[in-house]
Amino acid sequence: MPVPLSSISMLKKNWYLFTPLLLIGMPAVILAYYILAFGYPVNEAVEATSHFLQSNTRYAMKYSDNHFARVKPGMTGKEVFDWLGVPFERRDNDTEWLFSLPQGSTKYYHERKVILAKDKGGIPRVKEVVRAFHAD
Repeated sequence: MPVPLSSISMLKKNWYLFTPLLLIGMPAVILAYYILAFGYPVNEAVEATSHFLQSNTRYAMKYSDNHFARVKPGMTGKEVFDWLGVPFERRDNDTEWLFSLPQGSTKYYHERKVILAKDKGGIPRVKEVVRAFHAD
């Protein structure tokens, strides 16, 4: 059923009535995006939404969000290396591997980090996987 011309005319004249919907709807869509696409809890998704368009992240060369999501505690450092490639930086005596860093001078970025600890046999294993929104 076609939309009556009077309805279209009313929308053209009163477009500003949709401003509150846009002001509330857009942040809600962005918040849902951070929760669903990045897997952030609500508090981090709110933080990421509040810095939308201010954040900028660069990732390691072979990095993939799908691969990073499959890194689990207990995996060996070699498995992580084979799966994600060379990290940007290795810190704290090679126990902290950073797969993302801020781009340029931004203070806000999507942090991707793997924390390793050596097991009884001296093999580095994943202790923790950090997937967070970093805000200085």
